[in-house]
Amino acid sequence: MRTWALVVLAAGLGKRMRSPIPKIFFPALGKPLVGYLIATGGSLGFGQIFLVVAPSYVERAKELFGEEIVIVPQSEPLGTGDAARVVLPFVSEKAHNLLIVYADMPLLSCATLQRLCTFFEEAQCDLAFATSCAPDPSGFGRIVREGGVIRIVEERDCSPEEQRVPEVNVGIFALRKSLALELLPLLERNNAQGEFYLTDLVALAQKRGYRVEACAFPWNEEFTNVNTPSDFARVLGILRERKIEELFAQGVKILDPQSVYIDWGVTVGEDTWVYPGVIVEGKSVIAPHAHIGPFTRIVESTVGERSIVTYSVVEYSYLAEDVQVGPFAHLRPGTKLAQGVRIGNFVEVKNATIGEGTKALHLSYLGDATIGKMVNIGAGTITCNFDGKRKNPTFIEDEVFIGSNNALVAPVRIGRGAYTAAGSTITKDVPPYSLGIGRARQVTIEGWVKKKLGER
Repeated sequence: MRTWALVVLAAGLGKRMRSPIPKIFFPALGKPLVGYLIATGGSLGFGQIFLVVAPSYVERAKELFGEEIVIVPQSEPLGTGDAARVVLPFVSEKAHNLLIVYADMPLLSCATLQRLCTFFEEAQCDLAFATSCAPDPSGFGRIVREGGVIRIVEERDCSPEEQRVPEVNVGIFALRKSLALELLPLLERNNAQGEFYLTDLVALAQKRGYRVEACAFPWNEEFTNVNTPSDFARVLGILRERKIEELFAQGVKILDPQSVYIDWGVTVGEDTWVYPGVIVEGKSVIAPHAHIGPFTRIVESTVGERSIVTYSVVEYSYLAEDVQVGPFAHLRPGTKLAQGVRIGNFVEVKNATIGEGTKALHLSYLGDATIGKMVNIGAGTITCNFDGKRKNPTFIEDEVFIGSNNALVAPVRIGRGAYTAAGSTITKDVPPYSLGIGRARQVTIEGWVKKKLGER
């Protein structure tokens, strides 16, 4: 495919989506919608890949795709024919043929694109395009055949009779670069929209004596266009099903696929169990034999072998092997849990490293902390890390016992093997193997209640 260039037309404004975000950038299982087509083109080995966008989308496209594709702005929204034309000055001399596709078809497969290119080459065409008989042709251009001549009539320009035609233009065109250079500048705007239609190239090429062929495909869900929020949800559902089927084949146990959302870039190891209500996002890695859920969200994180996360949120964190998290825990960015750590209910951890075998099982906040091995964090413990201007660190060394309801006012260090008494506010370092107590002396006033009641 090195002599082919892939051209993805994405300059439409997508007004029916009613969103300030262009539909081509809508997040679909952790990647932009148009990213699926670009990835498909990359796997087929096209010599060049072009993405044609509106000028206001150029910078965003560069942020998403960097140097892997050529991004070309269409200065005015003058239609698909004009969008294809603006690419021509950038096509390499090594590219002899163009494959043009619409960006709102993220489900297109490598097999379909490869088949049209092969058909084009074997039939020695100058122009070939894909057609199919759609169960519901609404929204598609119709294929009109008259005495061996083929025309594509866009739906808004169709007569009532043409609207009843089931064969539609799928939206994939293969053509010689020489044909594109000659005929794309000759397209006219004599249609209902006043635009340059790429589909008019079919009739124009036949008039000029070029060999034009239609390649018929059986109808497939991959020809779905994303034009409305409903279309987007349908495509998203198909992508979810494909991802889940891939995970099933790898031995992942997903107990309720309809309630699980796993991004395309997520890796899940063999014999991991995924329970209902689970969301795993980004490029998270779940190692073999883990148990995730129910009702857990994991974002851009790593979960080690045999670890268990239930009813919790894990964001930008690292969990080693045999870790237990939850229920109702929140691991915020920068959390690193070593082997065997247990984080229990209503515990929040942020930008903290916690050593092997350490436990924080109840109602605690651990932020900007470095905690050693085999530490016990008592219920209600918080690290007071923010002084109003900056975040300060807390250091808890190995084998420390932190009593319940402690406030550790950072910066502070608790030495190895030390204890802190329940109810303490610790403002100074506690040396190793010492007891830190930071609480007011209890005062008991006998008979105070009876006296108080007697005053009424």
